[in-house]
Amino acid sequence: MTLSTRVQNKVGPYFDMLEGAMAEGDTDLAKDMLNKIAIYFSMLDDEHIDYYHGCRYALEEDMVDYFQDDGDNYLEDWDGDALASAGFGMDENY
Repeated sequence: MTLSTRVQNKVGPYFDMLEGAMAEGDTDLAKDMLNKIAIYFSMLDDEHIDYYHGCRYALEEDMVDYFQDDGDNYLEDWDGDALASAGFGMDENY
């Protein structure tokens, strides 16, 4: 599904700014964009709703800063970080 042209014109720039803010770790801007997007929430398609909820969850759980903490790719190195923090060796991919 895609957004209608009318909704895309209003919400599209907010999603673009949200994506940039999440990539840079700018939580204040990301929260502002989520609040602006929330106004049009009932008009969003499933894909945009999922992205909205994912960003909201990441901000609420303070995961944006965690993902950028040590420069590691979280999806590849989650077990290495866990083992290192438990005292079982270096912070590296296992």
